[in-house]
Amino acid sequence: MSTTTLSPLLQTALDSIDHAIDGMSDEQLTWHPPEKWSSAEILEHLSLAYSRTADRMKSLLQKGQPEVRKRTFRERVGGLIVLKLERIPPGRKAPEALCPKGISPSEIKVSIRKNLVEMDRMITECEQRFGNRGDIMVHAVLGPLSVPEWRKFHCVHTRHHMRQVGALRERMSH
Repeated sequence: MSTTTLSPLLQTALDSIDHAIDGMSDEQLTWHPPEKWSSAEILEHLSLAYSRTADRMKSLLQKGQPEVRKRTFRERVGGLIVLKLERIPPGRKAPEALCPKGISPSEIKVSIRKNLVEMDRMITECEQRFGNRGDIMVHAVLGPLSVPEWRKFHCVHTRHHMRQVGALRERMSH
């Protein structure tokens, strides 16, 4: 297995994934209660989120400039909840592009790592190109975020979903 050095926050995210799914069979990864995602689907959602962020940052690098605008009041409140309090409020539906399509557990275990590593690489390239103080790209809900805020968002988002995987494991064992 190749050793890729991730930024500390995104290494924490990867560690939480590894811990959450450690020892789970494909059958366990695909089990879910009605109307809920399985652990594999949660992983696919995260993998899609990482991939989308990486692609959008690659586009910024090609354009040679960040995507900048002022945050709205609602975005500032969202940023406070997610980035400072480290909570993802419940009940928000994922954007269609980030909804799982149903790839296999073995494929998702590979793709989530690949996409997390690629996203971290793109974030690092943006940091080198644009610095880490100003906002570089607009998040659909949180508004414009800086390099450190993008890393923090993905760490908080990943840990949120790994708590859901833990809850699914708990339900399966009863």
